[in-house]
Amino acid sequence: MFEFMAELKEWNWLILAGLFLALELLAPGIFLIWLGIAAAIVGMISLTIEMGWQWQLVLFAILSLLAVFAVHKFLRTSDTVSDRPLLNRRAQQQIGKTYVLAEAIENGRGKIKIGDSLWRVEGPDAAEGKSVTVTGADGTVLQVKPEQV
Repeated sequence: MFEFMAELKEWNWLILAGLFLALELLAPGIFLIWLGIAAAIVGMISLTIEMGWQWQLVLFAILSLLAVFAVHKFLRTSDTVSDRPLLNRRAQQQIGKTYVLAEAIENGRGKIKIGDSLWRVEGPDAAEGKSVTVTGADGTVLQVKPEQV
């Protein structure tokens, strides 16, 4: 193992960079590309400056970490504001809306009809056909309160 490590040259780094970049194409996820770029930089530096394999590995590790953390920070700070923030949160979309009970709320549980589906609701007991307003959501269960007349 140490013989291989002692033989680390610039071409090994450039080949490793090519492998990382090829793997990124096969399994995209924008992670391996940064390791490939770090390996390419180490290879380019090794072409110009003679250094031991230990320093090459340290430089590769530092460049890899810097690249991954920098890109992670950049991608995290570039949050896009959606014009439909509740698109995949159907339960939260219902908050504030009023519906008619399809099944009476008994012992704190009942159902309302939204579109063509029945949703479970929790709230104070109320008779079937009574209007209720959605006040919150817990997963797919809606919290409701009876509509004030």
